Amino acid sequence: MSSSNKSQDRPLILDIGSNSFRMGWAGDDFPDIIAPSVYVDLSDFLFTSDVLEGLEEIYLQNIEQEYLVGHAALKYQHILKLHEFKKENNYNLLLKFFQYYYQQLGIEEQFLFKQPLIILTSFNMSDLEKEKYKEIFLESLGFPALLFLSDNKAILSTMQKTSGVVINIGESKTLISTIFHGFTNIMAKDVFPISSKDLTNYMLNMLISKKMFEENLYIDEKIAKEIKERYSLCTLHPEEEIKKVKEGLTKYDRMITLPNNLKVKINIERIKISEPLFDPKIIHIDYMSLAEAVSKVIKAWDRENWEELIPNIILAGGGSLIKGLGERLKIELMSFFSEKIRNKINVIAPSGRENMGWIGASILYSKGQLNKGWIENPRKEQEIATEAKEAKEE
Repeated sequence: MSSSNKSQDRPLILDIGSNSFRMGWAGDDFPDIIAPSVYVDLSDFLFTSDVLEGLEEIYLQNIEQEYLVGHAALKYQHILKLHEFKKENNYNLLLKFFQYYYQQLGIEEQFLFKQPLIILTSFNMSDLEKEKYKEIFLESLGFPALLFLSDNKAILSTMQKTSGVVINIGESKTLISTIFHGFTNIMAKDVFPISSKDLTNYMLNMLISKKMFEENLYIDEKIAKEIKERYSLCTLHPEEEIKKVKEGLTKYDRMITLPNNLKVKINIERIKISEPLFDPKIIHIDYMSLAEAVSKVIKAWDRENWEELIPNIILAGGGSLIKGLGERLKIELMSFFSEKIRNKINVIAPSGRENMGWIGASILYSKGQLNKGWIENPRKEQEIATEAKEAKEE
């Protein structure tokens, strides 16, 4: 980040996700801050009191705060319970979290709390949540203005498109939304019930089942998530590939070393991990497949609009980083459209898609396309009016 005054006058873009918090300067290529959206309470231990004796003094003796957030919280996740402030709707911790990372931007004193804020929003963000954000950033912290910006509009801007379908697979929710020539359709959206976290839990269950008789097995959700993110893949014909593995195919074999040095070989698990997206019943969720959900969202528009939407189906979010997912989804979608247009279906899986919303917001600012919709801080407006009156009287 540049340390120039101009840089510190620019808006800050906030992407407050359930898994990651992103913050940085509008107009930049990448956020300055990417941190896990978690916190720990220094009195909330994982262990019982008899195990605790001495641990608190050893690990927490020099910590004066009541809470630790983000990367600092992760350091203590093996002795303190890790909480997600977004999932818990804990706005008090969001305030502490923001202040902690805002300080790390190194803003000169005269520019503190002087930046407008751009906050990325999903279509299912409630009015209550928006009111809470206004209360935190305008009333409590005194920023001059904020803008709520649709994340799907920001994502489309990274692809230089005004029409398209955005499938945003996040940690705790998967949102399917559309924009057609800059317009939205209240019927053309869906909250798909399987997210990245559901796939992590599925991987965890598969790994535990694989080694269920191992007395020294050590594996948890964090480890399962790391394995999923590193090794998951999506094949066009999963049943055929699984059959080949059972017959001796080794190309999918990977050896995993767990924290206690126990080694576990995975292969079929890598193929199966993405299958709940195409058959939710695998993890006991009664819902249509992701491909059918996407097709229904597209078909909520008039038929003549479909041909502009289906070539621009964009995967976004950290949960979409599954190798081969775009190719498989394209094939699955073909069965829901006529022969006349199915060859126009195109699923785009751009690199860096876990940060696409933030980057898109920065692009829109650079193009001067974020001049409308700002919510001004009424106290700041009053201060400006008072200053102008005083100057006139002098």
